[in-house]
Amino acid sequence: MTRTPGPAGRRRHLHGWGAVAAASVVLAAIVPGAGVARGDQRVSAELAYTCAFLGGSQPVKVRVAARFPERAAVGIAIRPVEVSTALTLPASAVAELTKENAATTGATTRLTTEVSQDGAVAPALWQGRAPSVALTSGNDVVLTAAGEVPTITANSPGDLNVTAAALTIDFDPVTSQGRATDPKVLTVTCTRAPGGPGVLATVPVSGATSSPAPTPGASATGPAATTTPRPSPAAPKVAAPSTGSTPTAPVPAPACHGDTTQPLALAAYVTGYSNVTKLGGASLIPVYCAQIVQGPSQLKRIEVRPGVFELHLLQQSQGRLDYRGRAQTPPAPATFLTFGFMPTTATMTLEQTGPMSIDSDLNNTAGHGETYIRIPLSLRLSDVKVNGTPLDVGPNCRTAGQIYSQDPDPAKDTKDHMVLLGQLKKGKDTVWRGYSLSRGGPLDGSVTIPAFTGCGVGEDLSPLFTASVSGPENTVKQNQGAPCASGIPDDPAKLCTPDKQPTTIPPPLR
Repeated sequence: MTRTPGPAGRRRHLHGWGAVAAASVVLAAIVPGAGVARGDQRVSAELAYTCAFLGGSQPVKVRVAARFPERAAVGIAIRPVEVSTALTLPASAVAELTKENAATTGATTRLTTEVSQDGAVAPALWQGRAPSVALTSGNDVVLTAAGEVPTITANSPGDLNVTAAALTIDFDPVTSQGRATDPKVLTVTCTRAPGGPGVLATVPVSGATSSPAPTPGASATGPAATTTPRPSPAAPKVAAPSTGSTPTAPVPAPACHGDTTQPLALAAYVTGYSNVTKLGGASLIPVYCAQIVQGPSQLKRIEVRPGVFELHLLQQSQGRLDYRGRAQTPPAPATFLTFGFMPTTATMTLEQTGPMSIDSDLNNTAGHGETYIRIPLSLRLSDVKVNGTPLDVGPNCRTAGQIYSQDPDPAKDTKDHMVLLGQLKKGKDTVWRGYSLSRGGPLDGSVTIPAFTGCGVGEDLSPLFTASVSGPENTVKQNQGAPCASGIPDDPAKLCTPDKQPTTIPPPLR
Protein backbone atom coordinates (compact mmCIF):
# COMPACT_ATOMS: atom_id res chain seq x y z
CA MET A 1 0.00 0.00 0.00
CA THR A 2 1.32 3.44 -0.90
CA ARG A 3 1.19 6.01 1.86
CA THR A 4 0.50 9.61 0.96
CA PRO A 5 3.02 11.84 2.69
CA GLY A 6 1.73 14.44 5.10
CA PRO A 7 3.04 18.00 5.38
CA ALA A 8 6.13 16.92 7.31
CA GLY A 9 6.87 14.27 4.73
CA ARG A 10 6.48 16.79 1.93
CA ARG A 11 8.82 19.17 3.71
CA ARG A 12 11.41 16.42 3.97
CA HIS A 13 10.95 15.70 0.28
CA LEU A 14 11.55 19.32 -0.65
CA HIS A 15 14.57 19.49 1.60
CA GLY A 16 15.75 16.33 -0.10
CA TRP A 17 15.73 18.05 -3.46
CA GLY A 18 17.79 20.84 -2.04
CA ALA A 19 20.19 18.43 -0.40
CA VAL A 20 20.57 16.37 -3.55
CA ALA A 21 21.20 19.57 -5.47
CA ALA A 22 23.83 20.66 -2.98
CA ALA A 23 25.40 17.25 -2.83
CA SER A 24 25.84 17.22 -6.55
CA VAL A 25 28.48 19.90 -6.22
CA VAL A 26 30.13 18.47 -3.17
CA LEU A 27 32.59 16.32 -5.03
CA ALA A 28 33.70 19.06 -7.36
CA ALA A 29 36.47 19.52 -4.83
CA ILE A 30 37.30 15.89 -4.28
CA VAL A 31 39.29 14.41 -7.07
CA PRO A 32 39.02 14.60 -10.80
CA GLY A 33 37.65 12.66 -13.75
CA ALA A 34 35.22 13.33 -16.54
CA GLY A 35 31.60 12.85 -17.39
CA VAL A 36 28.41 14.60 -18.32
CA ALA A 37 25.20 14.64 -16.36
CA ARG A 38 22.34 12.91 -18.16
CA GLY A 39 20.33 15.40 -20.17
CA ASP A 40 23.31 17.71 -20.71
CA GLN A 41 25.46 18.46 -23.73
CA ARG A 42 29.17 19.21 -23.41
CA VAL A 43 30.45 21.55 -26.09
CA SER A 44 33.99 22.33 -27.15
CA ALA A 45 34.92 24.56 -30.08
CA GLU A 46 38.37 25.56 -31.33
CA LEU A 47 38.24 29.05 -32.81
CA ALA A 48 40.80 31.11 -34.72
CA TYR A 49 41.28 34.73 -33.63
CA THR A 50 43.56 37.55 -34.70
CA CYS A 51 44.75 39.68 -31.76
CA ALA A 52 46.14 43.22 -31.98
CA PHE A 53 49.36 43.25 -29.93
CA LEU A 54 51.48 46.41 -29.76
CA GLY A 55 53.99 45.02 -32.25
CA GLY A 56 51.36 43.86 -34.73
CA SER A 57 48.61 41.29 -35.19
CA GLN A 58 49.16 37.77 -33.91
CA PRO A 59 47.12 34.57 -34.49
CA VAL A 60 45.69 33.07 -31.28
CA LYS A 61 43.87 29.75 -31.02
CA VAL A 62 40.95 29.85 -28.60
CA ARG A 63 39.21 26.72 -27.33
CA VAL A 64 35.89 27.40 -25.62
CA ALA A 65 34.31 24.60 -23.58
CA ALA A 66 31.08 24.55 -21.57
CA ARG A 67 28.16 22.38 -20.55
CA PHE A 68 24.58 23.27 -21.55
CA PRO A 69 21.29 21.44 -21.04
CA GLU A 70 20.19 19.35 -24.02
CA ARG A 71 16.80 21.09 -23.96
CA ALA A 72 15.16 24.04 -22.23
CA ALA A 73 11.74 25.65 -21.84
CA VAL A 74 10.45 29.16 -22.42
CA GLY A 75 10.85 31.28 -19.30
CA ILE A 76 13.34 28.92 -17.62
CA ALA A 77 16.90 30.21 -17.17
CA ILE A 78 19.64 28.31 -19.00
CA ARG A 79 22.91 28.37 -17.06
CA PRO A 80 26.09 27.33 -18.92
CA VAL A 81 28.46 25.64 -16.46
CA GLU A 82 32.06 24.34 -16.43
CA VAL A 83 32.95 27.18 -18.80
CA SER A 84 36.59 27.58 -19.80
CA THR A 85 38.43 29.62 -22.42
CA ALA A 86 41.89 28.27 -23.33
CA LEU A 87 44.21 30.65 -25.20
CA THR A 88 47.18 29.25 -27.14
CA LEU A 89 49.64 32.09 -27.67
CA PRO A 90 52.25 31.40 -30.37
CA ALA A 91 55.91 32.10 -29.64
CA SER A 92 55.64 35.37 -31.57
CA ALA A 93 52.88 36.57 -29.23
CA VAL A 94 54.88 35.45 -26.18
CA ALA A 95 57.76 37.58 -27.49
CA GLU A 96 55.44 40.60 -27.39
CA LEU A 97 54.88 40.01 -23.66
CA THR A 98 58.54 39.36 -22.82
CA LYS A 99 59.61 42.67 -24.42
CA GLU A 100 58.83 44.25 -21.05
CA ASN A 101 60.97 41.67 -19.19
CA ALA A 102 57.89 39.69 -18.18
CA ALA A 103 58.61 36.24 -16.72
CA THR A 104 55.00 35.23 -16.02
CA THR A 105 51.54 36.44 -16.87
CA GLY A 106 47.96 35.79 -15.93
CA ALA A 107 44.98 37.06 -17.88
CA THR A 108 41.37 38.11 -17.66
CA THR A 109 39.33 37.13 -20.69
CA ARG A 110 36.17 38.85 -21.88
CA LEU A 111 34.46 36.85 -24.59
CA THR A 112 31.35 38.43 -26.09
CA THR A 113 28.82 35.81 -27.14
CA GLU A 114 25.69 36.44 -29.18
CA VAL A 115 22.51 34.66 -28.08
CA SER A 116 20.06 34.50 -30.98
CA GLN A 117 16.56 33.16 -31.54
CA ASP A 118 13.80 33.99 -34.03
CA GLY A 119 16.04 36.62 -35.63
CA ALA A 120 16.52 38.52 -32.34
CA VAL A 121 19.99 38.77 -30.81
CA ALA A 122 21.23 39.63 -27.30
CA PRO A 123 24.90 39.95 -26.24
CA ALA A 124 26.22 37.97 -23.25
CA LEU A 125 29.66 38.63 -21.77
CA TRP A 126 31.62 35.55 -20.65
CA GLN A 127 34.35 36.68 -18.30
CA GLY A 128 37.04 34.42 -16.85
CA ARG A 129 40.34 34.50 -15.04
CA ALA A 130 43.46 32.55 -16.07
CA PRO A 131 46.15 31.93 -13.42
CA SER A 132 49.73 32.95 -14.14
CA VAL A 133 52.00 30.80 -16.29
CA ALA A 134 55.70 31.05 -17.06
CA LEU A 135 56.76 32.76 -20.30
CA THR A 136 59.61 31.10 -22.19
CA SER A 137 61.07 32.67 -25.31
CA GLY A 138 60.55 30.57 -28.41
CA ASN A 139 57.73 28.49 -26.92
CA ASP A 140 53.96 28.63 -27.18
CA VAL A 141 52.00 29.31 -23.98
CA VAL A 142 48.53 28.14 -22.97
CA LEU A 143 46.41 30.20 -20.56
CA THR A 144 43.13 28.66 -19.40
CA ALA A 145 40.50 31.01 -17.98
CA ALA A 146 37.35 29.98 -16.13
CA GLY A 147 34.46 31.73 -14.43
CA GLU A 148 30.70 31.86 -14.05
CA VAL A 149 28.76 33.30 -16.98
CA PRO A 150 25.33 34.90 -17.43
CA THR A 151 22.14 32.87 -17.58
CA ILE A 152 19.95 32.93 -20.70
CA THR A 153 16.15 32.84 -20.75
CA ALA A 154 14.29 32.23 -24.01
CA ASN A 155 11.10 34.19 -24.74
CA SER A 156 9.79 31.83 -27.43
CA PRO A 157 10.13 28.20 -28.53
CA GLY A 158 12.64 27.17 -31.17
CA ASP A 159 16.40 26.71 -31.38
CA LEU A 160 18.49 29.08 -29.28
CA ASN A 161 22.03 29.56 -30.63
CA VAL A 162 25.09 30.80 -28.72
CA THR A 163 27.86 32.15 -30.97
CA ALA A 164 31.34 33.44 -30.11
CA ALA A 165 32.07 37.02 -31.17
CA ALA A 166 34.70 39.57 -30.06
CA LEU A 167 37.36 38.70 -27.48
CA THR A 168 39.35 41.02 -25.21
CA ILE A 169 42.33 39.80 -23.17
CA ASP A 170 43.79 41.74 -20.23
CA PHE A 171 47.29 40.39 -19.56
CA ASP A 172 48.97 41.21 -16.23
CA PRO A 173 52.68 40.40 -16.75
CA VAL A 174 55.14 40.16 -13.86
CA THR A 175 58.94 40.30 -14.03
CA SER A 176 61.28 37.66 -12.62
CA GLN A 177 61.78 40.01 -9.64
CA GLY A 178 58.07 39.79 -8.86
CA ARG A 179 57.27 43.33 -9.98
CA ALA A 180 54.50 44.35 -12.37
CA THR A 181 55.59 45.54 -15.80
CA ASP A 182 54.85 48.99 -17.14
CA PRO A 183 52.03 49.10 -18.08
CA LYS A 184 50.67 46.80 -15.40
CA VAL A 185 47.89 45.55 -17.67
CA LEU A 186 48.25 44.95 -21.40
CA THR A 187 44.85 44.95 -23.10
CA VAL A 188 44.60 43.15 -26.43
CA THR A 189 41.49 43.08 -28.62
CA CYS A 190 40.83 40.07 -30.86
CA THR A 191 38.50 39.37 -33.76
CA ARG A 192 37.36 35.95 -34.92
CA ALA A 193 38.75 34.82 -38.24
CA PRO A 194 36.05 34.94 -40.96
CA GLY A 195 34.70 31.69 -42.30
CA GLY A 196 35.60 29.58 -39.29
CA PRO A 197 33.20 27.93 -36.84
CA GLY A 198 31.59 30.25 -34.33
CA VAL A 199 28.50 28.53 -32.92
CA LEU A 200 29.24 27.23 -29.43
CA ALA A 201 25.90 25.56 -28.66
CA THR A 202 22.35 25.09 -29.89
CA VAL A 203 19.64 24.46 -27.30
CA PRO A 204 16.14 23.46 -28.47
CA VAL A 205 13.51 25.40 -26.49
CA SER A 206 10.01 24.02 -25.94
CA GLY A 207 6.83 25.94 -25.00
CA ALA A 208 6.22 27.49 -21.60
CA THR A 209 4.28 25.68 -18.91
CA SER A 210 1.27 27.23 -17.19
CA SER A 211 3.28 27.92 -14.04
CA PRO A 212 6.03 30.56 -13.99
CA ALA A 213 8.68 28.13 -12.75
CA PRO A 214 8.97 24.36 -12.36
CA THR A 215 8.38 22.74 -9.02
CA PRO A 216 10.11 19.64 -7.63
CA GLY A 217 8.87 16.61 -9.50
CA ALA A 218 7.90 18.59 -12.61
CA SER A 219 9.87 18.58 -15.86
CA ALA A 220 11.82 21.72 -16.68
CA THR A 221 12.05 20.87 -20.33
CA GLY A 222 8.75 19.19 -21.16
CA PRO A 223 6.13 20.58 -23.54
CA ALA A 224 3.43 23.03 -22.55
CA ALA A 225 0.94 21.64 -20.05
CA THR A 226 -2.06 23.91 -20.45
CA THR A 227 -1.07 26.75 -22.74
CA THR A 228 -0.16 27.03 -26.40
CA PRO A 229 3.11 28.92 -26.84
CA ARG A 230 3.30 31.74 -29.31
CA PRO A 231 6.54 32.99 -30.84
CA SER A 232 7.84 36.27 -29.49
CA PRO A 233 10.08 38.67 -31.38
CA ALA A 234 11.79 39.68 -28.14
CA ALA A 235 15.47 38.78 -27.79
CA PRO A 236 16.47 36.18 -25.21
CA LYS A 237 17.00 37.63 -21.74
CA VAL A 238 20.56 37.61 -20.41
CA ALA A 239 21.16 37.87 -16.65
CA ALA A 240 24.33 37.75 -14.55
CA PRO A 241 25.09 34.57 -12.54
CA SER A 242 23.01 33.62 -9.48
CA THR A 243 22.79 36.91 -7.57
CA GLY A 244 22.73 39.19 -10.61
CA SER A 245 26.27 40.43 -10.01
CA THR A 246 29.08 40.63 -12.52
CA PRO A 247 30.30 37.18 -13.58
CA THR A 248 32.88 36.04 -11.09
CA ALA A 249 36.32 34.63 -11.70
CA PRO A 250 37.30 31.26 -10.27
CA VAL A 251 39.13 30.94 -6.99
CA PRO A 252 42.65 32.31 -7.67
CA ALA A 253 45.78 30.35 -6.88
CA PRO A 254 46.46 30.72 -3.13
CA ALA A 255 49.78 31.74 -1.64
CA CYS A 256 52.27 28.85 -1.74
CA HIS A 257 55.49 30.01 -0.10
CA GLY A 258 58.00 27.17 0.03
CA ASP A 259 60.15 26.29 3.03
CA THR A 260 63.59 27.90 2.67
CA THR A 261 65.10 26.20 5.75
CA GLN A 262 64.83 22.64 4.43
CA PRO A 263 67.18 21.77 1.51
CA LEU A 264 64.82 19.07 0.21
CA ALA A 265 61.65 21.17 0.39
CA LEU A 266 59.33 21.56 -2.59
CA ALA A 267 56.18 23.63 -3.10
CA ALA A 268 53.79 22.85 -5.96
CA TYR A 269 50.37 23.83 -7.29
CA VAL A 270 47.81 21.13 -8.12
CA THR A 271 44.38 21.21 -9.79
CA GLY A 272 42.04 18.88 -11.65
CA TYR A 273 38.55 17.48 -12.07
CA SER A 274 36.39 15.07 -10.08
CA ASN A 275 33.74 12.74 -11.41
CA VAL A 276 30.92 11.51 -9.15
CA THR A 277 29.46 8.23 -10.41
CA LYS A 278 25.99 8.76 -8.94
CA LEU A 279 25.71 12.22 -10.43
CA GLY A 280 27.22 11.42 -13.81
CA GLY A 281 29.09 14.74 -13.94
CA ALA A 282 32.56 16.23 -13.59
CA SER A 283 33.50 19.44 -11.77
CA LEU A 284 36.60 21.58 -11.52
CA ILE A 285 38.86 21.56 -8.46
CA PRO A 286 40.48 24.97 -7.92
CA VAL A 287 44.25 25.33 -7.74
CA TYR A 288 45.66 24.39 -4.33
CA CYS A 289 49.10 24.31 -2.70
CA ALA A 290 51.07 21.22 -1.65
CA GLN A 291 54.15 21.46 0.59
CA ILE A 292 56.53 18.50 0.23
CA VAL A 293 59.76 17.40 1.87
CA GLN A 294 61.66 14.86 -0.20
CA GLY A 295 63.02 11.85 1.64
CA PRO A 296 66.48 10.37 1.09
CA SER A 297 66.95 8.51 -2.19
CA GLN A 298 68.00 4.87 -2.23
CA LEU A 299 69.50 3.16 -5.28
CA LYS A 300 68.59 -0.52 -5.27
CA ARG A 301 70.15 -3.12 -7.60
CA ILE A 302 67.79 -6.04 -8.13
CA GLU A 303 68.74 -9.28 -9.90
CA VAL A 304 65.66 -10.31 -11.91
CA ARG A 305 67.37 -13.40 -13.37
CA PRO A 306 70.94 -14.66 -13.32
CA GLY A 307 73.21 -11.96 -14.64
CA VAL A 308 70.37 -9.51 -15.41
CA PHE A 309 69.86 -6.58 -13.06
CA GLU A 310 67.47 -3.69 -12.72
CA LEU A 311 68.32 -0.40 -11.08
CA HIS A 312 65.58 1.04 -8.89
CA LEU A 313 65.69 4.52 -7.43
CA LEU A 314 63.42 4.53 -4.39
CA GLN A 315 62.30 7.58 -2.45
CA GLN A 316 59.80 8.13 0.37
CA SER A 317 58.63 11.71 0.86
CA GLN A 318 56.08 13.49 3.03
CA GLY A 319 53.64 16.26 2.19
CA ARG A 320 50.74 18.35 3.38
CA LEU A 321 48.11 20.64 1.93
CA ASP A 322 48.63 24.29 2.82
CA TYR A 323 46.00 27.01 2.83
CA ARG A 324 46.89 29.92 5.10
CA GLY A 325 48.72 27.55 7.40
CA ARG A 326 45.90 24.98 7.56
CA ALA A 327 46.14 21.48 6.10
CA GLN A 328 43.27 21.88 3.65
CA THR A 329 42.32 23.08 0.18
CA PRO A 330 40.93 26.60 -0.26
CA PRO A 331 37.18 26.80 0.39
CA ALA A 332 35.84 26.62 -3.15
CA PRO A 333 32.52 27.90 -4.50
CA ALA A 334 30.84 25.64 -7.03
CA THR A 335 27.71 25.87 -9.12
CA PHE A 336 25.57 23.04 -10.41
CA LEU A 337 22.31 22.78 -12.33
CA THR A 338 20.09 20.25 -10.59
CA PHE A 339 17.66 18.44 -12.89
CA GLY A 340 18.84 20.71 -15.69
CA PHE A 341 17.31 23.92 -14.34
CA MET A 342 17.68 24.46 -10.57
CA PRO A 343 20.92 26.38 -9.80
CA THR A 344 22.63 25.24 -6.62
CA THR A 345 25.77 26.68 -5.04
CA ALA A 346 27.91 25.43 -2.19
CA THR A 347 31.30 25.96 -0.59
CA MET A 348 33.49 22.88 -0.30
CA THR A 349 36.69 22.21 1.61
CA LEU A 350 38.95 19.15 1.64
CA GLU A 351 40.67 18.74 5.01
CA GLN A 352 43.77 16.61 5.50
CA THR A 353 43.39 14.41 8.57
CA GLY A 354 46.81 12.73 8.70
CA PRO A 355 50.24 12.52 7.02
CA MET A 356 50.55 12.48 3.23
CA SER A 357 53.05 9.85 2.03
CA ILE A 358 54.68 9.87 -1.41
CA ASP A 359 56.40 6.65 -2.54
CA SER A 360 58.43 6.85 -5.76
CA ASP A 361 60.01 3.92 -7.60
CA LEU A 362 62.00 4.75 -10.74
CA ASN A 363 63.28 1.80 -12.78
CA ASN A 364 65.88 3.33 -15.03
CA THR A 365 66.78 0.05 -16.74
CA ALA A 366 63.22 -0.79 -17.74
CA GLY A 367 62.41 2.83 -18.52
CA HIS A 368 59.40 3.36 -16.29
CA GLY A 369 58.53 4.74 -12.88
CA GLU A 370 55.61 4.86 -10.46
CA THR A 371 54.71 7.30 -7.71
CA TYR A 372 51.92 6.54 -5.24
CA ILE A 373 50.52 9.45 -3.24
CA ARG A 374 48.45 8.46 -0.20
CA ILE A 375 46.54 11.13 1.70
CA PRO A 376 43.69 10.96 4.24
CA LEU A 377 40.99 13.53 3.41
CA SER A 378 37.55 14.40 4.69
CA LEU A 379 35.09 16.61 2.84
CA ARG A 380 33.23 19.51 4.50
CA LEU A 381 30.25 21.30 2.96
CA SER A 382 28.92 24.77 3.85
CA ASP A 383 27.06 27.81 2.47
CA VAL A 384 24.57 25.79 0.43
CA LYS A 385 21.96 27.65 -1.62
CA VAL A 386 19.28 26.12 -3.82
CA ASN A 387 17.91 28.49 -6.45
CA GLY A 388 19.26 31.36 -4.32
CA THR A 389 17.58 30.14 -1.13
CA PRO A 390 19.93 29.08 1.71
CA LEU A 391 19.80 25.44 2.79
CA ASP A 392 21.10 25.33 6.37
CA VAL A 393 23.40 22.34 6.62
CA GLY A 394 25.07 23.58 9.81
CA PRO A 395 28.79 23.99 10.57
CA ASN A 396 29.70 20.29 10.69
CA CYS A 397 28.39 18.77 7.47
CA ARG A 398 31.13 16.38 6.38
CA THR A 399 31.97 12.83 5.43
CA ALA A 400 31.86 10.52 8.43
CA GLY A 401 35.25 9.04 7.52
CA GLN A 402 38.07 9.58 5.07
CA ILE A 403 37.69 9.41 1.31
CA TYR A 404 39.51 6.21 0.43
CA SER A 405 40.83 4.04 -2.42
CA GLN A 406 41.56 0.35 -2.84
CA ASP A 407 45.28 0.36 -2.11
CA PRO A 408 47.55 -1.73 -4.38
CA ASP A 409 49.62 -2.60 -1.31
CA PRO A 410 47.67 -5.20 0.71
CA ALA A 411 49.59 -4.22 3.83
CA LYS A 412 48.05 -0.74 3.78
CA ASP A 413 44.79 0.20 5.47
CA THR A 414 42.50 0.74 2.48
CA LYS A 415 39.87 2.81 4.29
CA ASP A 416 41.81 5.75 5.62
CA HIS A 417 43.44 7.35 2.58
CA MET A 418 42.97 8.31 -1.05
CA VAL A 419 45.56 6.84 -3.42
CA LEU A 420 46.73 8.59 -6.59
CA LEU A 421 49.13 7.03 -9.11
CA GLY A 422 51.53 8.93 -11.34
CA GLN A 423 53.42 7.00 -14.02
CA LEU A 424 56.63 7.91 -15.83
CA LYS A 425 57.76 6.23 -19.06
CA LYS A 426 60.80 6.59 -21.29
CA GLY A 427 59.94 6.62 -24.98
CA LYS A 428 61.92 5.30 -27.90
CA ASP A 429 63.38 8.78 -28.24
CA THR A 430 64.77 8.34 -24.67
CA VAL A 431 62.59 11.23 -23.47
CA TRP A 432 60.80 10.62 -20.14
CA ARG A 433 57.09 11.47 -20.15
CA GLY A 434 54.46 11.42 -17.44
CA TYR A 435 54.63 12.12 -13.71
CA SER A 436 57.47 12.44 -11.27
CA LEU A 437 57.56 14.36 -8.03
CA SER A 438 60.28 16.70 -9.28
CA ARG A 439 58.61 17.53 -12.61
CA GLY A 440 54.88 17.24 -11.92
CA GLY A 441 52.34 15.75 -14.31
CA PRO A 442 49.04 13.83 -14.26
CA LEU A 443 47.84 11.68 -11.35
CA ASP A 444 44.94 9.22 -11.54
CA GLY A 445 42.86 7.22 -9.09
CA SER A 446 39.45 6.02 -8.03
CA VAL A 447 37.85 6.75 -4.66
CA THR A 448 34.98 5.69 -2.44
CA ILE A 449 33.01 8.47 -0.80
CA PRO A 450 31.88 7.52 2.72
CA ALA A 451 28.56 8.44 4.30
CA PHE A 452 27.89 12.00 5.44
CA THR A 453 27.25 13.11 9.00
CA GLY A 454 26.36 16.32 10.85
CA CYS A 455 24.37 17.83 7.97
CA GLY A 456 21.31 19.88 8.81
CA VAL A 457 19.93 22.05 11.60
CA GLY A 458 16.76 20.78 13.22
CA GLU A 459 16.50 18.12 10.52
CA ASP A 460 19.07 15.47 9.61
CA LEU A 461 19.98 15.93 5.94
CA SER A 462 22.96 13.57 6.11
CA PRO A 463 21.08 10.55 4.66
CA LEU A 464 20.15 12.62 1.61
CA PHE A 465 23.78 13.50 0.89
CA THR A 466 24.78 9.91 1.53
CA ALA A 467 22.13 8.56 -0.84
CA SER A 468 22.98 10.98 -3.62
CA VAL A 469 26.78 11.12 -3.41
CA SER A 470 28.40 8.41 -1.28
CA GLY A 471 29.66 5.28 -2.99
CA PRO A 472 32.59 3.69 -4.87
CA GLU A 473 34.25 4.14 -8.26
CA ASN A 474 34.45 7.92 -8.42
CA THR A 475 37.10 8.74 -11.01
CA VAL A 476 40.11 10.87 -10.09
CA LYS A 477 42.40 13.03 -12.24
CA GLN A 478 44.72 15.71 -10.91
CA ASN A 479 47.58 17.63 -12.48
CA GLN A 480 50.61 18.78 -10.48
CA GLY A 481 52.70 21.64 -11.78
CA ALA A 482 56.48 21.68 -11.75
CA PRO A 483 57.49 22.36 -8.13
CA CYS A 484 59.57 25.15 -6.73
CA ALA A 485 62.65 23.74 -5.00
CA SER A 486 62.41 26.37 -2.29
CA GLY A 487 65.27 24.95 -0.21
CA ILE A 488 67.78 25.71 -2.98
CA PRO A 489 69.03 29.33 -2.85
CA ASP A 490 69.60 29.59 -6.60
CA ASP A 491 66.83 28.42 -8.94
CA PRO A 492 68.43 27.79 -12.35
CA ALA A 493 65.18 26.36 -13.76
CA LYS A 494 63.26 29.56 -12.88
CA LEU A 495 60.50 27.52 -11.25
CA CYS A 496 60.36 29.81 -8.18
CA THR A 497 59.30 33.40 -7.79
CA PRO A 498 61.66 35.63 -5.77
CA ASP A 499 59.60 34.89 -2.65
CA LYS A 500 59.83 31.11 -3.29
CA GLN A 501 56.42 30.35 -4.73
CA PRO A 502 55.93 28.05 -7.76
CA THR A 503 55.82 29.82 -11.11
CA THR A 504 53.97 26.92 -12.76
CA ILE A 505 50.21 26.82 -12.27
CA PRO A 506 48.98 23.72 -14.12
CA PRO A 507 45.79 23.54 -16.18
CA PRO A 508 43.18 20.98 -15.13
CA LEU A 509 43.20 17.81 -17.23
CA ARG A 510 40.35 15.43 -18.10
